[in-house]
Amino acid sequence: MQFRGSRQLTTGLLVNEKVNIRPEYYRTVRSMCSELFSKGVYYQMVPAALLGGQRGDPDIKEEATSLAPLQGKIDHIYHVRNSVDRRKSADKKKDSTATRRLYHRSLFYKNFVALDKPLIIPEGKTDAVYLRAAITSLTAFHPKLGAIEQGKLKLKIRFLNQTSTVHDVLQLGGGTGDFKFFMLRYKELLSSYKHCPLSHPVILLIDNDDGANEVFSVAKQLGVTGISHTSTAPFYRIHNNLLLVKTPETGPSKGKTCIENLFPLSVLATELDGKKFDPDKKHGEAGKYGKTRFAEKVVRPNVSTIDFSKFAELLNRIALVMDDYLAAKLQ
Repeated sequence: MQFRGSRQLTTGLLVNEKVNIRPEYYRTVRSMCSELFSKGVYYQMVPAALLGGQRGDPDIKEEATSLAPLQGKIDHIYHVRNSVDRRKSADKKKDSTATRRLYHRSLFYKNFVALDKPLIIPEGKTDAVYLRAAITSLTAFHPKLGAIEQGKLKLKIRFLNQTSTVHDVLQLGGGTGDFKFFMLRYKELLSSYKHCPLSHPVILLIDNDDGANEVFSVAKQLGVTGISHTSTAPFYRIHNNLLLVKTPETGPSKGKTCIENLFPLSVLATELDGKKFDPDKKHGEAGKYGKTRFAEKVVRPNVSTIDFSKFAELLNRIALVMDDYLAAKLQ
């Protein structure tokens, strides 16, 4: 039992009028983030007993560099406050709260500034399934992009985890429509971090089809020259560690391709429950199945038998980005 006017807490959360984070907890985490974004390190208070002290001794201020503990705290804050914010998603984006802005900065820092591996941002989730399968099969790219260890593929690259939260906060995961805004804002967002290691490249991977037209237009606006459906450069530098790779120009129509064109026709012709594969399938369209089922029911179970040789040029472009970026960093 607690008085209405007193601070009411349960499991560390304020529950007076609505569920909320304690203000002092939020201020502490915000301060830790500020240190991290400025210096690459932050400080946290650790119970003395965990560091060899006696029970009852005051907590000890300890330097930390690992992102995981701090990211967990930020995730917790965002989850609680976003859950009680009943506004529509569009309104949240238009009138962003301080918590949402902090969460955006933390996700951006984690994924694009202080990344621990080269990062690939594909247009859709299925592209990552295709590429994992291709890397598994094409051993010529071992161990550059990944290798089989104890029967499992261990990647030397990372794919952006396209969760609903990432799509909502970072506004990535909706195909090339999201890419153009990300490209336009990247330089500005990057400049807000004083600690900016950029140890690895961030690779935007797009289909070289009509959907890429707006991306090409934005790239040219940002100073990229010679990019088109028929251009054959292995990659294009957008800004700093942000680069663009498109599927190889081997299609029957003016070099236009999508990643599914890299599969043999026999694989693309696979029927499931009497339905045919259509990468452009619309919701509820009869007699067809889409990319998700193709990736999960056709590609993933048949990695050992599918011919991935046409993926070699695409994987080579990714490897060239990694080599070029490393060489530039060492200069």
